[in-house]
Amino acid sequence: MNESMTFHPPYGVAPGRSALRHLRLVIVVMAIGTLLGLAAGFAKKPSYTAESRLVVGKTVQLDNLAAIPGLDVAGQSLAASYSRLVSTETVAKKAATILGRSSLGGTLSASPIPLSPVVLVEASAATTAGARALADAGAKALVQTVNDLNAAQLASADDLLKRYEQTDQTLLLSVQNLATLRQQLVAAQATGNATDIANLQNQVLTAQTAVDGNQIKLNALAADYASVFSPSQFNSQVVQRVGSASATGNNRKSFLALTLFVAVVMSFAIALALATWIDFRHRVAR
Repeated sequence: MNESMTFHPPYGVAPGRSALRHLRLVIVVMAIGTLLGLAAGFAKKPSYTAESRLVVGKTVQLDNLAAIPGLDVAGQSLAASYSRLVSTETVAKKAATILGRSSLGGTLSASPIPLSPVVLVEASAATTAGARALADAGAKALVQTVNDLNAAQLASADDLLKRYEQTDQTLLLSVQNLATLRQQLVAAQATGNATDIANLQNQVLTAQTAVDGNQIKLNALAADYASVFSPSQFNSQVVQRVGSASATGNNRKSFLALTLFVAVVMSFAIALALATWIDFRHRVAR
């Protein structure tokens, strides 16, 4: 290989050789860094976690979770939708109110279990008891929010049903009026009174327009009602809790592992830099 293309450390200093030459320094620096990393890891208070389970649907056997993966697809879709509600301000406020304080005092999240109508409500707090309380409060808040949404849906459906019944009654009266006018028109045509025939023809046309308009309105209300309320769908929208929240651990081990890894890497880099710098200074002094 061409000598001009070969890398030569300045003044013949190589970091690897410097590390071996000053191995004691490297060991001491890394030992100090490791101890500092351990101290930082143990100094940080761990965050404890807990979870609570919710199931979407009335037909779920709460004591047989093994049957959950085969439940209705609609429940799975609703579970995914309801899990996103946990991040809303409405659920957070309800959970804080249940806990009897102005803030959550931790973090709250939720996620659906794939291919099942189960929602996992997960909480983290400074203590195990706090995490369990927050998970329970989050689950209760989510149930309340879903119930409120269902109540609003039912109220909307009831309003549409009343309007549908009123329009149906109006349509019935307009059909009866049209039938009466048609009978009168037939009678007028039998007598041959041109004036009466013309007037009745106009009235029949107006009555027919009213019938058509009421029928269109009735069909639109029926479609709106079907989109807002479906008994089979509403049956699956009920959310039930499965027992109380359970503790799932804390992040002390993971945080400690992370701080140790960072401390070892940084201390090795510092030790290598110090060893190289010492050799470099020695070379320059020579």
